[in-house]
Amino acid sequence: MQKFKINKAPAFQFYAGDFLSDINVQLMTMAQRGIYITLLANEWIEGELPNNLVKLKVLCGNPVDFETDWEAIKHCFVVEDGKLVNNRLEKERGKMVAYRERMSDAGKKGAKTRWQGNGKAIARLSNKEEEREVEVKVKTKKQNKEKDFELEFKENFWKQYPKGDGRKTALEKYIKHRKNGVTEETIINGLNAYKKHWKENNTEVQFMPMASTWLHQERFDDELISGNSVIKNLTPVKKEWHYICDGCLKEKTTDFKIVKHEDAICECGEGFFTSKKEHQMIQASKKMSKKPLTRKEENIKAENLNKVEFDKSFKSMLSKIGA
Repeated sequence: MQKFKINKAPAFQFYAGDFLSDINVQLMTMAQRGIYITLLANEWIEGELPNNLVKLKVLCGNPVDFETDWEAIKHCFVVEDGKLVNNRLEKERGKMVAYRERMSDAGKKGAKTRWQGNGKAIARLSNKEEEREVEVKVKTKKQNKEKDFELEFKENFWKQYPKGDGRKTALEKYIKHRKNGVTEETIINGLNAYKKHWKENNTEVQFMPMASTWLHQERFDDELISGNSVIKNLTPVKKEWHYICDGCLKEKTTDFKIVKHEDAICECGEGFFTSKKEHQMIQASKKMSKKPLTRKEENIKAENLNKVEFDKSFKSMLSKIGA
């Protein structure tokens, strides 16, 4: 086998699918897989492994059952010039060396051409290498674009959106719209129009949609908005307060919260308007607090009723006989 020298490359290509689907690896225990990977790493660094069981055991940290485990691993290595090597690992090393040499030759050709005044300096890369470079450039461009969108969202959209909830989801929605071709101007103009509308209609922040909802529903492109004009036919959500008089039980609904004492006085002159919800809770509490009568109390109540009925009957009888 041809031996390659390489300047201490820190890593090698590890194909996870190939490794896990290899029948030899599938038959190994987890401890044996650990020994196998450790030996591959040592071979990559040193270029070969000693063909000596004691030295291999030391390289793997002196595991107790190394001699037994080695029986399941040894067929993954071959002996070359008195040393152990893994064929697949050395094949990957050869690929790396060849790639570096191609890059080096291309660089030398480019330098030579530049010094000779030729504009076509760099030697042409292989199709696979060109595709890889294109992929890297496209990925980098996408990442840079996302960063631009994120900064745009933070500085131009989020800072002026009135409701500061759900930032992460809103950012995802914003970037998605921008990737799909919606311009920043369209989104910001739509937001400005809504802000003006909310201000004119005194819309409270709690009744405004979250930024993520606003973006998800594409409110920036609402048909009810034309350019920067304000929505005129969109009825704002108004809050209502429901009250009941604790005296006459008259109910009334207002579009404002009663805070002043004079506003709470009922026309009946016997009670005050209180929150209907609170009134219902109080009444329910009173019902629950009423204890049922004991048997003795029920008997006394029945006796009292009977006595009242007897007195009524006796008086009626006396009146009839003229007594």
